[in-house]
Amino acid sequence: MQWVFCTKFTCNGTYVISGSDDTNLRLWKAKASKQLGVLLPREHKMHEYEEALINRFKHLPEINRVVRHRHVPKSIFKASALRRTTVNDTERKKEERRRAHSAPGSMKPVPMRKKRIIQEVE
Repeated sequence: MQWVFCTKFTCNGTYVISGSDDTNLRLWKAKASKQLGVLLPREHKMHEYEEALINRFKHLPEINRVVRHRHVPKSIFKASALRRTTVNDTERKKEERRRAHSAPGSMKPVPMRKKRIIQEVE
């Protein structure tokens, strides 16, 4: 699967269907952490109650932090952090070399905060 051409939610909103260039349809859970299968009534009530609590206190940073958390295996987490640092280092070196080999004063250093802004609309 290289390119996804279209995506649709199922009628009840529990799954996402994606169509790709390899002529396959894939079925994904809309909420990845949600259990599949039949739930007991008490279990169903518990999930509804937890969701209501999350919606009620979603403005609090502690709740937001817990909701956003997803477990990632340690090896994958470390590899992504290492990759992020190497990419940042290479970008920094490239920028330094460009400045070193350009005419003095032609390239002004741009702060990292300004680099992230693509366009300002008034």
